[in-house]
Amino acid sequence: MVVLVTPVLSSGQQACVDRVPLYRLDGDDLLWSDVREVSTNDSLLVVLTGSYPVIHLFDLSDGSQRGSWGQRGQGPGEFQGRSGVALIGDHIYTLDASQNRLSIFEFTGDLVRTARLQDFGISPNAATRLDRGVGETVLLELSVPMGNERTIIVRSFGASANEDPVRQDTVIVFPKWTATLRLTAPGAPSYTLPHPYSPIPRWTPVSGDVAFWQGLGSEASILGLDGALKSVVSLALDDRFEVTAEDREFWLQNAIPQDFMGQRVFEPLREKARRTVDFPRYHPLGFELLAGPGGFLWVRRTPNGRDQVWDVVDVQGQPAGRVSLAEGQVLMAVISDHMLLKMTDASGIESVDVHRCVSLEN
Repeated sequence: MVVLVTPVLSSGQQACVDRVPLYRLDGDDLLWSDVREVSTNDSLLVVLTGSYPVIHLFDLSDGSQRGSWGQRGQGPGEFQGRSGVALIGDHIYTLDASQNRLSIFEFTGDLVRTARLQDFGISPNAATRLDRGVGETVLLELSVPMGNERTIIVRSFGASANEDPVRQDTVIVFPKWTATLRLTAPGAPSYTLPHPYSPIPRWTPVSGDVAFWQGLGSEASILGLDGALKSVVSLALDDRFEVTAEDREFWLQNAIPQDFMGQRVFEPLREKARRTVDFPRYHPLGFELLAGPGGFLWVRRTPNGRDQVWDVVDVQGQPAGRVSLAEGQVLMAVISDHMLLKMTDASGIESVDVHRCVSLEN
């Protein structure tokens, strides 16, 4: 169930989420086992899954399915890896990071084009995330292979989606990790990774701009798509979440690979890490950013492996509410009048529940 712990706003208004979902999306007879992304506009909702078909389009008003498509392969409109989806204008844009390309579809499922990112001057194996900008613009996060640098760029494809990008701007360049840890142990390859529960930079599109939190400090910058700083939002939230024994073990099991080429070669690293790695007492301020209606920022306060707790912050940096989700629920998106939750049942089957909510801006 969805529980609002601190729903009272500074104006005395209240935020409300219906506990019973309006409807559940599960692709009719399809069994979803890897829901990766959702994207919505005023009338449609698209779900990207790791299972085939890849793309599932629904009517937002009643949850009726408009269609599903996408298959494994290297041909136009086919996928090797599914990394992102965005409803942009009258098209569905998908990112296949494995093949470093975008595929653009009509709402009918007809393919408009498949575009290699190399043709737009983006180096191979660079794109890691896709999101929506303003109008017919695409936000891409790029990485430097084998490096620690990330870049957010904006590309404009023109209203037809058949045109090559007419503009590219760099929004910001930032480190993927704020600090790294190198693990070594006899009989195992060395491995470099972030310190346990160290702050990691996060970003999300918000009201035509980009909200960016560098991980260090308690302020999120609101950047224009040209990279210009527009404002600063405080994330100085009152309470802190302690790192528990369960958090430490979850990090050890998931941050260090389980095997390589079928061999458990990293197990000596995990055993050494249990004895030597220092964990912080408290978690960082946030693990994820989402934008809500009215420019509100939603900040996930709890790490993977725990029930999700999200705090809502207004444009002045004032706390506006808190949403605590039950086991098996993951917040995917907050839009006007709707909240989308990924659900996982005891058998590992996933679905998306759509709840009605009263917008904080109302």
